[in-house]
Amino acid sequence: MMTNEYLVDQSTSKWSKLSRRSFAVGALARVNNNFAFLHPQARELSIGFGLKPVNHNPYMNNIAQLVECVHVAMESIGMIDELLDSAWKEPRQPVVPRSGIGVGAVEVPRGILYHCYEFDKNGRIAKSDCVIPTSQNHANIQHDLEALATEYASKGKKDRDIELLAQMLVRSYDPCISCSVH
Repeated sequence: MMTNEYLVDQSTSKWSKLSRRSFAVGALARVNNNFAFLHPQARELSIGFGLKPVNHNPYMNNIAQLVECVHVAMESIGMIDELLDSAWKEPRQPVVPRSGIGVGAVEVPRGILYHCYEFDKNGRIAKSDCVIPTSQNHANIQHDLEALATEYASKGKKDRDIELLAQMLVRSYDPCISCSVH
């Protein structure tokens, strides 16, 4: 597994860490890592918004999501055309239910989803475990909030101003708290 989940006293959601106390996954991380591979129209949009790698500003995550939407739409058009032109009609082999364990990782809109499933002899899920993006981002959100509050409180900002900035910060990560509690 790429992450280590853990619990903290102040939260019912799981947190994750790897080689440091927190990290962030999602659109901003993907744009940072794959900028050169973006569809030209998506890369142009990204540059137009001032989003170029390496950018660690969590408020730019929503811009990165928009850039990804353009990238996916443009790439999907080509993939659909290719699929329609191919001879593909049916799965190449039938699915036969059986017992076993499967592990996978897939890139999803909010980040990386790690998942593990145990199947019974009928192919039904008997047990599962998912490490979802929000739990991977949770510690980073907390540390960013602490830094934001410390910085703006020291500048004499009003509590309401800090509260609004904190709300914007949390929303920029696009968390799904109900998923992270699984």
